[in-house]
This record gives sequence, structure tokens and C-alpha cells, in this order.
Amino acid sequence: MLPLVLQAPERLWWLLLLPVLFWLAMPPRPRTVVWTAHLPQWVLAQKTLRRRPPRLRGLRFLLLALACVAAVLAHAGLGLRGTPGPQRLVVLLDASASMAGQGAFAAAQTKLREQFATLPESVDLTVLRCGGPLVRRYGASARTLQDLGPPGGAATADLAALAARVAGPDTVVWTLTDGQGLAPLPTVGALSLVSTAAPNGAVLAVRATDHWPLPQIELEVVVLACTTTAVTGALSLSGAVEPVPGSPLPGSPLLETTVELLPGGAMTLQRTVVRTKAGGLLTVRLAVPGDGLPGDDTWHLELPPLPAPRIAVLGEAEGGPFAAVAAEALAKEVGGEVVPAAQGQEVGLLLVDGGQAPITPGQVRALCFGSRWAGAAEPTPWLQPVVADWDRTGPLGAGLDLSGLRIACAFRETLPPGEPFLWALEAGGEKVPLAVVAGGPELASVHFAFRLQDSNLPLLPAFPQLLRRAFVRTYGAGAALKSLTEAPPAGEQDLLARAVGTERPIPPLGTDDQSLGPWLLLAGLLCLSLRAFVR
Repeated sequence: MLPLVLQAPERLWWLLLLPVLFWLAMPPRPRTVVWTAHLPQWVLAQKTLRRRPPRLRGLRFLLLALACVAAVLAHAGLGLRGTPGPQRLVVLLDASASMAGQGAFAAAQTKLREQFATLPESVDLTVLRCGGPLVRRYGASARTLQDLGPPGGAATADLAALAARVAGPDTVVWTLTDGQGLAPLPTVGALSLVSTAAPNGAVLAVRATDHWPLPQIELEVVVLACTTTAVTGALSLSGAVEPVPGSPLPGSPLLETTVELLPGGAMTLQRTVVRTKAGGLLTVRLAVPGDGLPGDDTWHLELPPLPAPRIAVLGEAEGGPFAAVAAEALAKEVGGEVVPAAQGQEVGLLLVDGGQAPITPGQVRALCFGSRWAGAAEPTPWLQPVVADWDRTGPLGAGLDLSGLRIACAFRETLPPGEPFLWALEAGGEKVPLAVVAGGPELASVHFAFRLQDSNLPLLPAFPQLLRRAFVRTYGAGAALKSLTEAPPAGEQDLLARAVGTERPIPPLGTDDQSLGPWLLLAGLLCLSLRAFVR
């Protein structure tokens, strides 16, 4: 027996139209009966024309009654009763970084599409992408897995806790995962496991000590081998670098060395290279035999180009050779040249000792010693200021010894507003800046409140290093090495250490009642069409 159901049985009272239709289908009776002498001729004419007297046609009425019954049943919501069971399916799709290994994410999506093709249309479907940014897809976009993106990042949700929270009497949870980093696996709902078991090598971090504007770069590469035994891997450096002369690395654009990797432990490998003058992309790559997750094998660094600045010197005639000698030493160190300070001359750094500096502080790369700038007040000599302290943690003063600095005369008015890094002590005990950095992170100028000839700064061992740091600071972010790769999420590298469990299929899902209304209306129209041909 068909499991039929009526959504609105109270509408069946429309079946009372059947007696009305029967009454309307009856032929009308003559109001009066007249006997005539021509009755034999009339009967003979009826037989000749083969006309039947008016009477109720049973087939025509039956077709009309069936059409009426079909319309009433459609109006009452006659349908097939659906199967009992949950009518909502929530899919938890693991999209963490480890799912990229062995094509696991693509295999999981293929399994989803195969299952979705068999789902009844009435099932309420939701797909949650758990890994990296959380993505939710619902309805038609869930059935087509629209814009889920590639796997990556750390698992953003506890799948076991999420499955337990979402599951309910009317909701089935289906978890698809590789089991990586899960303890324990979800215990409720359906479970499908995709395999990613394979050896894996990963670059966890690259720390660089950049000696810009010098070409040398010291690298610390933190690598990890997730294998069962010790393996021999290869670490390669490619891109805008060359081997250091005399180093054991091969002299080729691809700097590759073999490394012995122990299983399960992070190792730090140190490499020293020199960048090319043009700078560019440096790629650090670790190769491990049978690597199942190639996405975490590389690290990219962007190296700024080496400067070749033109350094111009402005100094007072009686200032001595200090400024010229400092410019020559700085140009030799950074691969530049000293050019005349002429009108319209394009320079990369302006070194000014005393006098007037034709610049706006913070708008030009400049190194000024006791020089007035446009808009500065008339300087007042400050005799024999006592150096109190210097910034021992900043980029200019860290690790330098300026305790032996002696200053005969300083001019505080020559310092523009900026960030101080050298201070003197006034008679009242107050600290007053002797040197500042003016400008922002992209462009700056460095200003000292004293001339080179009025101090012993050019004679200190720290002076060459201070010159180079000041030069680097004027270039700001343009001299900074940039890492283009984020550290891989913790716990996603070891593809051999994963939770293992028994897969559970999706239980039978319920379906909604299926309406027969369209078919009933079609049957009614068919009955009316047939009735038109019945006489």
C-alpha cells in the first residue's frame, strides 16, 4: 500500500461538488408533452438521422467526475509520505596544511561530490571548511563546493568538539580528515579518513643577519625532517645570491649542499652568502626523498639591491679634512663614489659639516654635523657639553662605545625635531639631545649638534660603524630584507603521526513528503481533454 498523506484533509469537502455536477449533467426534461398526429413520421425521421434522445452519458460524466476528484485531491495536498530520519547534513572538511599532502584534499572533495550526487534535494546541506580561514557554504554553493580554495594554515577548529556540538536528532555530521594533529578523532556522526602518510621535510624558519650596504648575508635555516629514520636531504639557495669567496659551497647560481637530517627534531643550518648587486628573490629549499608535503619545503626572502650612491660633501673651508675623509671611507664601504656638491647634481647622500645645509630635514638623505637647516634659529655655542648617554638598543647606537666622545663646542639650535639617540648633560642635570634622526621609516636625515672639527668623533673606533649605520638609516625601509613566507603551522608537518580510526558511513537521511499535486492536475486536464471527444 502506498504511504499516502493529506496535508489539508479539511479541503475534501469540495467533493460535495460531485452531486451538483451529476445534477447539471442530467438532460433537461420537456416542460410540456404534446401528442401529435405526426408521431410515426417523427420516429421514422429520428431513425433515419440516427439521433438518440437526450440522456445522461455515463462515460462523459465519469471523466468529469475524475477531473473534479483530481483537482480536489491536489487542493487537499495529497502526496507520498517521506522516509523518517535526519534531514540536515553538516560536513566538516579538514583543510589544514597537511591535507595538501598526497592529494588528500582533492580526494576528499571527490568523495564529497560523489555523495552529494545521491543526496535528496530536500536535505539541508552545509559545508564548513575547517583549516586556515573558516569558510561556510550552504545550499547550492555547498553542493558544488564553491570557492573552497586550497588547503593551508593551521586547523582553526577542534573537529571532535565541533562535531559533538553540531550533531543532533535532526542533524548528521560528516567529518573528512587525514587525522593529522587530532586527538581524538570525532566520535559522533560519519567519519571518512584520507591518507597523507608519507615522509616530509619542512623549512620552519629562516633568520637573516643582513649587512646591507655590504653584500654579505648570514642565514640561519631551521629545518625539520619527519621520517622514521635518518635521511640525507639537500638544502639549496637560489636566486639573487652567490657563494662567499673561499666557502665550501659550490660556485654556481644554485647553492646546494647535502645535509644529514635526524627524524623528528628541528635543526638549525647556518649559511653565509653574498647578494647580487641588483638584489631580488632568494629561495631557500629543502629536499627530502619521498617528500609527501612539498608546500612547506621553501622559504622566500626579498633582498634589497646594493646601493651605489653618489655622496656629495659640503664643508666649511676651515673645517679640515674630516668630512672629505669620512665621505671617501663611506663611499668605499658602500660601493659608491664622492661627487662635487654642485647645483642640480643628483646625489644619494649629502654629507654636511658645519655651515648651511640646503635641505629640509627628513625630506633628503643627509648626514649633517653642526649644520644649520632652512628655518633654524641662529646657533648659540655650547662649550664642552658632557656626553651623558646614547641609545644602546636602537639601530644607530647598539653595540657602539661612545663613552670616549669629547666635544669642544655644540650648537643645539642646529637640531631639527626628531628622534634623539645621543644626549648631553646640562648643569641642572637635564639630558639634552646632541643627535637626532628626522623623517619617517622610508626616508630620513641624521643630524649632529656639533661639527667634526669640534669633537674627537672621527678618531673613535666606533666612527666608521656609526657612519655606515647612519647611511643605512637614511634609506629606511628601502634597505630592509623582507620575508615573503609565513612560518608553517605547528603540528602539520609530521604526516606519519596521525590519529587512526574506523570510518563510519553516513546513516540514512530522511526525506520530505512528496506532493502529487502537479500529477493530479495533469490527470484532471487529461480527463477533461478526453471528455471533449466523447459524445
